[in-house]
Amino acid sequence: TAPTTGLVVSEDGYVISSAVNFIQQPSSILVTLPSGKRATAKIVARDHARMLVLLKVASDEKLPVPAAVPKREMAVGQSAIAMGRTFDKRGPSLSVGIISALNRIWGRAIQTDAKISPTNYGGPLIDLRGRVLGVLVPLSPQGQDSELAGSEWYDSGIGFAVPLVEINSRLETLK
Repeated sequence: TAPTTGLVVSEDGYVISSAVNFIQQPSSILVTLPSGKRATAKIVARDHARMLVLLKVASDEKLPVPAAVPKREMAVGQSAIAMGRTFDKRGPSLSVGIISALNRIWGRAIQTDAKISPTNYGGPLIDLRGRVLGVLVPLSPQGQDSELAGSEWYDSGIGFAVPLVEINSRLETLK
C-alpha cells in the first residue's frame, strides 16, 4: 500500500524488486516509469532463494537498463551506495558505505555496511561509477526461508544485495 523500489532489468518492461515489498499480494501494482508516466505491472516470477520478484510493466516505452558491475570488479572495501524511494518525491534515499564481504548467504549476496532498510529494499547498491552491484534485499545469515527473513538485521549495520550479474544470468528463466 506504499511506495517501494525496483530496478529495471530489461528494456521491454521487466523490473526486479525485493519479495518483501510484495508479501501482501497486492491486487494492483502501479509503476512510475523514468519518463514520469505511470503504468500497471504484474508479478511474473518469484525467486524465493534470493527473496526477489520479477514484475512485467504494461508499457510500450523502452526502459533504460543500468550497467551491472562484473563480479571480478567487486572488492571488499569498495565504496557502495544504497538507493531507494520513499514518500518524498524530491529524490531517492541514499546511504553510503562499503562492501564488507562477498559471497555471503551461501554465495548469494554482497554484504554492505550502507544502511539497508525497507525504504530501499528492491533498490540498487551501486558503485561510484553508477553501475549496479546488486539489488538490496533482506536476507538472513541464519538460513531462514521466509519472505521476512533478514528483516531482523534492519538497522544493524549489515545489509545484503543480490549481485545484478547473477540476476541477469537467471533473467530468461524468471521471465
